Amino acid sequence: MAERGGQAAADGFQYQYLVTLEALLDATECRVAGAAAVLIEPVSIQDDDAPDPDAVDFELVDDDGTSVHAAQVKSGSAGTQMSAPDAFGILLRLIRARPQARTYRLITNIRLHPKAAELNRALDTADAHELRARLQQLMERGRWRDEPALMSVEELNRLRRARISVDFRERIELRDQLRERMRRLRNEHHSGLGHDSAGRLTNYLAFEIHRRASGEFNGIFSLVKFREELLVPGLQIAYELGEFDWGIMVGGIPAPPDIPRPDLVGQIRTALTCGGERVVTQCALLGPSGIGKTSVAAAYVHDVADSYDHIFWINGESSASLQASFQRVHHWLRPRADADADPGGLRDRVRTLLSISVRPWLMVIDNVVDRRLVEPWLPSSGRGHILITSTNQVSWATHRVKVAVQIMAPGQATALIRLRLGQDQDWDATSEQTAADLAQRLQYWPLAIELACGHLAGCELGLGDAARYLDQIRDLALDDTDAVPAGYPETLVGAIRLALVRLLDKGETHPASAGAAHALFPAAYFASRQIPLWLLYFSTLMSSENATQIGIRHPVVFDPDTKVPFTVHEMHRALRTESLAQRDEPLCTLPQQEWSAVHPEGVDDTISVNEIVQHVIRTLAEDGSNTASEVLNQTAYHTQGWLAAFINADDDEHFLAVLPHVQSLASHASRLGVATDNLAVLWGNLAGAYILQGMLDDAREALESELAYLLNRPEPAPLLELKTRSQLADVLRNTGAMPEIWLQHLRRARDLAVQLADSRPQEISAVVGNCLTILANHTGRTAAAPPVRALADDLWSLQERLPRTRRMEAQLEIGDLIHALSDENMPDQEVERRCRWLLKDDSLTRLQRLEVTTLLAEALAFQRRWNDTWQHLQDIRQHLIQSPLHPQVMTRALHNIGLQVGLAIATGVPECRTAFMIVYGGVLPSPEPECRPLLTTLLDMVSRIPDGHLSLEAGVTCVPYKMQLLHLLDALVDQDHDRIRQVQLSLTRFDSADLDQGSEVGWRNLSHAVVAAAVSRTLHGT
Repeated sequence: MAERGGQAAADGFQYQYLVTLEALLDATECRVAGAAAVLIEPVSIQDDDAPDPDAVDFELVDDDGTSVHAAQVKSGSAGTQMSAPDAFGILLRLIRARPQARTYRLITNIRLHPKAAELNRALDTADAHELRARLQQLMERGRWRDEPALMSVEELNRLRRARISVDFRERIELRDQLRERMRRLRNEHHSGLGHDSAGRLTNYLAFEIHRRASGEFNGIFSLVKFREELLVPGLQIAYELGEFDWGIMVGGIPAPPDIPRPDLVGQIRTALTCGGERVVTQCALLGPSGIGKTSVAAAYVHDVADSYDHIFWINGESSASLQASFQRVHHWLRPRADADADPGGLRDRVRTLLSISVRPWLMVIDNVVDRRLVEPWLPSSGRGHILITSTNQVSWATHRVKVAVQIMAPGQATALIRLRLGQDQDWDATSEQTAADLAQRLQYWPLAIELACGHLAGCELGLGDAARYLDQIRDLALDDTDAVPAGYPETLVGAIRLALVRLLDKGETHPASAGAAHALFPAAYFASRQIPLWLLYFSTLMSSENATQIGIRHPVVFDPDTKVPFTVHEMHRALRTESLAQRDEPLCTLPQQEWSAVHPEGVDDTISVNEIVQHVIRTLAEDGSNTASEVLNQTAYHTQGWLAAFINADDDEHFLAVLPHVQSLASHASRLGVATDNLAVLWGNLAGAYILQGMLDDAREALESELAYLLNRPEPAPLLELKTRSQLADVLRNTGAMPEIWLQHLRRARDLAVQLADSRPQEISAVVGNCLTILANHTGRTAAAPPVRALADDLWSLQERLPRTRRMEAQLEIGDLIHALSDENMPDQEVERRCRWLLKDDSLTRLQRLEVTTLLAEALAFQRRWNDTWQHLQDIRQHLIQSPLHPQVMTRALHNIGLQVGLAIATGVPECRTAFMIVYGGVLPSPEPECRPLLTTLLDMVSRIPDGHLSLEAGVTCVPYKMQLLHLLDALVDQDHDRIRQVQLSLTRFDSADLDQGSEVGWRNLSHAVVAAAVSRTLHGT
């Protein structure tokens, strides 16, 4: 049927007003620079002042009313064409009606004639004269053929700013696009707009444009007024409709959380808005029970509710809960239709209804246990988004879009405590710190914090009482059913217990699940971070008896072909099904060519277990059974094997990575009063680790715990006792114990060594050598007291009939060189020669090599060969940078080399030189400025050593004072008067009483000279 004239005109006006509305939206979104209002059907004046009322349909103007963009809209029926002359005539009228406009546009839904399309391309011509020539070609036979020649250059340049836009959108398509743009703009301002209300608003704004086209408001629609109309309050729109038609929540959607977590909500928003127009985008929220997944999902729902017409909340815990939830959804979508009783039919019906809906929707499926259970229910097409919460990280491991929900940020956790407990009291800095401590103690776990606050409030205790009952609060609150907040089905203990039950229930068909449940118990007694997977695996599966019987030598990693009930990776996977463990950083990051001999591939794989989960598991293990004792004993066996292997292989990186787990096991054993043979060995190895780090007080405590157990053991363990007593004696001596205290341990060690010499000669020889080193270090340059000499004679007599390894001989040689430098009973050149010979020995341990290098540097310093000394000192410094081990060796090197360097440099300071001449009464060596780099390197090394480690070596006294003295000397050389005064003042804080000893003459003279020089400089100011 042919279109009637009135209908065509109405259709044309409708199209014009919709295009005008689109221009208003463009200006509102700042797509047109400088636009402040739209002028609709303006009165147009040509250049010759003749009125042209139809030249401009609408224009965008700035604050001053100056035209920014002028437009003419032309519509036509299907099949019509716009010729080049018609298009040219419209554009010509536009540029003459609005000569000041920045841009011009002819907008049409009419198909362009090929020459009209060529005209549009010609408008891109860069040169006005070239444009004139092209226009003359295009218009040569039309009614405008004379105009191109008559046009001024200015008019041609205006025409170059004009364009023809062809718009083939149907009216309904244009309306839909406008509706969606308005919805988006309103959603950005959290105003909301549903499908029906968007249509109403579109019609209303089109009517407002029509009013202005007919002359109301002088044709002006300011952007300020347009925004007011566009963002009219949702309540007002709902009132007009009779109800809200957007943000409708179907199902038991929780209230928004009191403490928002905007970072997670932002991640969800980004994840869900990256899909196509009719492709359903899914996002999985993953994390352990009680971490706040449901709360975060609810926060997202309430934050973006205005963006969706419908929001469906689904219980995804089981097939039955899914079916019940989808029945509710079906009833809402089709209230008068009966839902299919068959789950498959119901599922397909709801999926179809959602796929054909033009209304945007969001579906939240909460607490999904298994991905395979819920996937058949998920709609795959439609204008929707799906948000899923689950503890099962394995099910969703391959899902494209995941968001990990982890513990709260410290500030969020503190804010939650303040909200729950701070209403009735003034909140001050003390309250903030107490809340921060409580949050940290609860590991920033949302459910743990809610339970603790509920428990405190239930007991009528305030935050001020939290510090006194911190441990008790954690122990009681985590299983306090009365304190469970709304939205959480279980206490934290209950949730973790339920996770264990689920793992054990799957054990018959999936052995790794049962293994994972049992693995949580040794994991609970390790440190929470970087738990080695293979150590956990063996601690779970293999008793110490079986490991000893088959000769396990740790660290062990099974070959992939080894037949086992389940692999270590299957165990890890099972833990992740309940979000009870996470992959952590590897133990070691060294390239493979730098691996030690005890570094098999795969040994670096680690996981982390949250401390609250560990605490709950320990609570279950310590319920009165022997579980904790058995777990600690078996885990101690494997862990000390790892530690000992890394110590013996000089594998510092692995040693330091495993040490926190050894410390954690020892701490829990002491807390529970558990003591076994395996734990005794663990204490001994832990003490050795502490000694390597210079933590002598901790080493003493570990050795005393080991010795106490050995002495109370039903059957004696003489070899363990021998090793423990020899180590303890050395630690006691270095921590300042009286000789009679630690000598008694060496005497007992001597008796045990005699007893075991024939049965364990190699091991006894090494221990006896250590005992002799302890005695030699004690006596030094002084004559040994008769009891000490007698004990040394006994040990030497025993040593002579025992075998020696090359490593033991090297250690004795090192001891001889130490005493040779100290007693000056060997030429320095000979000490150097022996050191260089020792360094060629590949059997030296890292500690022995470090000791020999320091002795070589000392010997070179005594020879005043400063460049050679500096080179070897750089090697020592590099070790210090790379490793915190062996601080005693470092301290001795700093002490001995520092004295020689200090004396050499001080001779170049005039005031020090004067003091030395008085003391020595003779000719002094010439100043040696070339040793200055040595002083800089020594002071750099001092800055890298903790103050407490500068006093570890018995017999090396006043080291902190001496190092500060070198700082003062450095300031004197630099003539830095401010630093001289500062360092001189700080010297008074350090003990220097032992400088009066006869063995300290060198440091004493250096101290007198440097301090006198500093006083002189301070007094004279130069």
